[in-house]
Amino acid sequence: MNEFSHELALGDVYLSPFLPVFALGLLGAWFTVIVLNKLRLSRYVMFPSITFLALLALYMLLMDALWIKI
Repeated sequence: MNEFSHELALGDVYLSPFLPVFALGLLGAWFTVIVLNKLRLSRYVMFPSITFLALLALYMLLMDALWIKI
């Protein structure tokens, strides 16, 4: 049995562990897009918005699989 609770408690408010995973994935995707823009590699991407969502999903899946394990 897991000895840690799955919820994050901020005072009397319980939050899903999905929230920090989403926030960190969003920051990682933003940082990756900034780096791609600085290196001018984003001009080779046909749909930047879908690429951003794919990076967000990739970071969230990697965090879930390798680090946090929701």
